[in-house]
Amino acid sequence: MTRILGIDYGTKRLGFALGDPLTGIAVPLDIVELDGRDPVEIVSRMVKEDGYDQIVIGSPKTVDGEPTRMSDSVDIFAKHVGAMTDVNVTLVSEHLTSKISDQLSDEVGSRRHDDALAAMLIVQEFLNEL
Repeated sequence: MTRILGIDYGTKRLGFALGDPLTGIAVPLDIVELDGRDPVEIVSRMVKEDGYDQIVIGSPKTVDGEPTRMSDSVDIFAKHVGAMTDVNVTLVSEHLTSKISDQLSDEVGSRRHDDALAAMLIVQEFLNEL
């Protein structure tokens, strides 16, 4: 069974989501505060413990599809994750995911899960392309 790990990368925290290509559904999973820890190590441990077959990472782009100031950091993170986990890593445009996740959080009255919701939207975009 294929398990997809979605990641919303940030300098302070990582948002995670789980995607299932059989159902075509993504769900928010967790938010991990980095607190100075290496994000690649965190992802590597998750992959080892939970057995993901695919990693999807949100790639920040402008409305015109141009890279943002975070794009280089995400690209480097994605390369290191792929090398450390030996799992296929795909970058997916995360244009508007933060805005949509904020709206979803507002609807349920919580702002706590924004990063996990953003990761869910990233994985859902990937699943929609399959």
